[in-house]
Amino acid sequence: MIARYLQPEGRGLYAMIVSLVSSSVILGHFTIVNSQIAFWKDGALSRALTANGLLFGLGLGAVAALGAFAVSPLVFPNRPALILAVAMSAVPAMAAIINLRGILTLQGRVDLVNRSILISGLINCVSLVLLAVLGHFTIFTVIVMWAVSAALPLPMYLRALRPNLSHATRELAVRQFGLAGRYYIGNIAQYLLLWSVVDIMLLNTLASASEAGLYSVAVVVTTIARVPAEAVIQVVLPQQAGGDMTASAAATTRALRLSLLCSSGCAFLLAAASPLLIPWVFGSSYEGSVLPLVVLAPGVALYGIVRLTGQYLIRLDRPLSMSGITIGALAVNITLDLLLIPGWGAVGAALSSSIAYGLLAVIQVMWFFRVRASSFAATGRKA
Repeated sequence: MIARYLQPEGRGLYAMIVSLVSSSVILGHFTIVNSQIAFWKDGALSRALTANGLLFGLGLGAVAALGAFAVSPLVFPNRPALILAVAMSAVPAMAAIINLRGILTLQGRVDLVNRSILISGLINCVSLVLLAVLGHFTIFTVIVMWAVSAALPLPMYLRALRPNLSHATRELAVRQFGLAGRYYIGNIAQYLLLWSVVDIMLLNTLASASEAGLYSVAVVVTTIARVPAEAVIQVVLPQQAGGDMTASAAATTRALRLSLLCSSGCAFLLAAASPLLIPWVFGSSYEGSVLPLVVLAPGVALYGIVRLTGQYLIRLDRPLSMSGITIGALAVNITLDLLLIPGWGAVGAALSSSIAYGLLAVIQVMWFFRVRASSFAATGRKA
């Protein structure tokens, strides 16, 4: 509906606002989830981790929102300031949601996490239908509804977890901040890479808002191929975070096979159906999204590998190595964007992302299997 009502140029502006707000959320949540995974094996810290997660999200989210809005003219010169300010107001809640969602996932309460996402999405969809029926479908109203629905899971999580702020501890916060800080740059780089934020921003700058709109539709459709991987990631996280390294490696290996099989099949089907699917769902003005989608699909199929191996590698406490790999892949992505976007537009952005995804996946998988072999060898020696 957004694509049809706003058309490629409006869809491009929408994608820029959402990308900038989402980037602010990632800046504000400060990879606290990584520290939660690292400290979760100490069961006595669960209440403190929950309280700290809420405080970190709200506080750092507010700082990130203000900072991002201040510098937004540099990366988004054609920004609608009022609309962007309204969207940014949801950043603190969204950052807190990420942290609390991490706690719920570690507790194995995946049903609640999924239910909250479903309710948020349904409310957003229903509100869009009402806006269309009432004749108020504009980029401003769409962004307002997106921001409101994105913040809706917070009260659900607060009710489920009942975080007591008196359980927050300064000592643990300092430890979390120190550990998360070592993953921070790498986590930002991974987000900018895996969610095509850099591609969309560079397309808006080097090509046009319309080209960014076409590419954003291709990205949205390919996110369907990420659904199986996300499901596997949620289920396997408690097994990866708990127990010894050998058991964690075994769980990761099983999940990798399943995730790659499902994601690859889903990506292939989407690519094959895209010539009919895109014009039918989004309209004939989005036929230019088909080729970028086909080019992006192989890279998206590797998404689950990156996320799954990343969750395991966190336990190695090698944040600089993990960050270096991700930053290197992002650098490849940006370099290829600068070379390919001026001539190829959205197709060039899709090609650069697929190459960068593949590079990141290959390096992380090689590292994982090397560590797994060492872990199994050590277990055999002990036996």
